[in-house]
Amino acid sequence: MRDLAGILRCRDVAFIRILQPAHYLAGSIVPNHKLSTEMLRSKLLIPGLALGFACAAFAQVGTTFCAATANSTGLPASLTGSFGSGTGSGLHLEVQDGVPNQIGYFLVGNEATTGVAISSGLLCLVGTSTAQVYRYNIAGTPQNSVGVFGSRGTLTNVVGTSLVGSGFDVPSIIPSGVPLPIMTGDTWNFQLWYRDTAVMAGNSNFSNGLSVTFIPPQQRLGMVLIPSGTFNMGSMAVRAPYFASSDEQPVHSVTIANDFWMGQSEVTQGEYQTLMGNNPSHFVSISFPVSAVSWDDARAYCAALTAQESALGRVPAGYEYRLPTEAEWEYACRAGTTTEYNIGNTLFCADAQIGDSIHSGIFCNNSEMTTEGSFPANAWGLYNMHGNMEEWCLDSFGAYVPGAVTDPFVTGGGDRVLRSGNWHSNSSQCRSSARSSSSPVLAMPEFGFRVVFAEILIP
Repeated sequence: MRDLAGILRCRDVAFIRILQPAHYLAGSIVPNHKLSTEMLRSKLLIPGLALGFACAAFAQVGTTFCAATANSTGLPASLTGSFGSGTGSGLHLEVQDGVPNQIGYFLVGNEATTGVAISSGLLCLVGTSTAQVYRYNIAGTPQNSVGVFGSRGTLTNVVGTSLVGSGFDVPSIIPSGVPLPIMTGDTWNFQLWYRDTAVMAGNSNFSNGLSVTFIPPQQRLGMVLIPSGTFNMGSMAVRAPYFASSDEQPVHSVTIANDFWMGQSEVTQGEYQTLMGNNPSHFVSISFPVSAVSWDDARAYCAALTAQESALGRVPAGYEYRLPTEAEWEYACRAGTTTEYNIGNTLFCADAQIGDSIHSGIFCNNSEMTTEGSFPANAWGLYNMHGNMEEWCLDSFGAYVPGAVTDPFVTGGGDRVLRSGNWHSNSSQCRSSARSSSSPVLAMPEFGFRVVFAEILIP
């Protein structure tokens, strides 16, 4: 039995990341034969699983293990995970390309094992001397299973706990058997079994596998979760009143593959001085953003913060505090919007800390930066993404290239990217897509930064 002393507390809300492909573990496996519906139902073979959460969790999509095999329609069912269900654990699972009208349910294991061919599928969660395998036992169908595939081959949770109408919102407690608490750092592996056809009910199919490791979030540091997704980066607004630059083109599709955490506001003078022992700012106030910091200074702060939090056991392997990439910054700034600003296509003095608004022609009479909360946050809870401070990004400055990309990150150049504009910028310089750059050693009164908590990147 696990030591329950390590059960997650509310301040250690789970943050979930889908892992890279797991190393398969050697060991005994079940015989290679058909895995019937009755066998899968048996609690002697696969006990019911209850995953205990102390608080809501967060999911992050990535690569999977174990390839799916084709079903009777010739399609392999695809299992994916995402954050945002808003119920239970917060982890939403989707399965597509199953056989319409057939049942399916999830298998869960504490180890990803070598795949075993069963009927027409490949089972990659197998009970061994060290591996345990469970099944979600959700009431609501005659088969006592998770769901049924619709006419388009999408699994629908007939119990009705999914907010999007398909897939499955993993609850905080799986109502079957003795609850097994998820501990910080634990990895759970998911796969979906489903029946092939009504005529061949004994035949088994399996989706790909999905490994999920639960790691703590960084809410105490004033950060918010930015969900993964895809957006159009850049702008075609080349004429007045926006005066966009050609370096914002071509507009191209960018996918941010993984969730990450981002500071709600720029790092303050108080935070910087506490950690670094000095305050380089020109307008001194501990609640104001730290200013007059170079890219090198900002990187040193992130490294010091990572070291401090690692010593307290709050930084999982492969993660760090760092500057956002330019793509992460624009994605977070837009917060799902497609307009020139995250509040629309105009920006007035009442909307942000800027020097003047080209839309009203009014000088805003701002003499310095402002604090968090002086203006409304964007849809994802981030303050001062337009104006206030020019914020350092991790990337070298480079030209955009056409075509869709995933997690772009430019390295090897001299100047580093700055975003947002500042308190005395024209509103055209503060658009979501507006770019600027500077030498990484230059520290100007307008230069500040905010921190993200994400996977390690080397600039």
